[in-house]
Amino acid sequence: MTLFRKPCIVTALFVTAATVSAQDSVWSVPVSEDDRPFLLHYPNLENPDGRVVLTNEFVVLQRLWVPAGEWEGIHSHPGNQIYVHIMGGEWSGRLGGEIEYWGIASPDGEVGWMDPIPLSAGHESGNTGDTPIDLIYVTLKKAGPIADGAGHGDQSFSDAFVDLLIENERMIVQRVRLEPGWWTGPHVHTGRQIIIYTKGGTRSERRGDQVQGLSKAIFPGSAVWIEGTGTSEAHDVGNSGDSPLEFVLVTIK
Repeated sequence: MTLFRKPCIVTALFVTAATVSAQDSVWSVPVSEDDRPFLLHYPNLENPDGRVVLTNEFVVLQRLWVPAGEWEGIHSHPGNQIYVHIMGGEWSGRLGGEIEYWGIASPDGEVGWMDPIPLSAGHESGNTGDTPIDLIYVTLKKAGPIADGAGHGDQSFSDAFVDLLIENERMIVQRVRLEPGWWTGPHVHTGRQIIIYTKGGTRSERRGDQVQGLSKAIFPGSAVWIEGTGTSEAHDVGNSGDSPLEFVLVTIK
């Protein structure tokens, strides 16, 4: 982590999913040689490579844990990345052996963009707080946009809290919050998207008035790829639990 980032359903739609509750129970998917240039390596940590929780031809998602009091070690960033804090904490950073920033609070659910940082810069970050930090990096593999034109704007939900967090030439990132008993409203997915749940709960789905299958328990850090449903496959997602359900939605341009 670095201040380069500061001021800064269970249906056929889901191609890949990872449901997690703790480091040792995270599902890890096979890593190909094509993935390796896009992965972070924290040499000082017990698990320096974390876990790959989702990968395809467009993106790779890597989940990493930084225990309290630990520094990651000098590492690079490939760029075209965002981080999503599942569990935030206190960050400090060094660049070329000198303190760059200290004691920056990063709340649960924080999202930010990462530019490239070469290994030669001597960049490293540390958890100087007293709780572990759990985060997911979303790294784009393609050098340029992958969308073929229309349909890659903000995702619209008529009945949920939605905040726009990041928009640039590569992606749109939104935060979506569903209170208990709320539904998003009928919608379609017209582009390639990633959902990362930052607050878990119980998720239901319906098409029209028909509930699809059983409600599903969702844990913080669950990650899902959506290929896109076209314009005629509207569905509705609801929070059927008793606590808020929150996720980060990444639309790739």
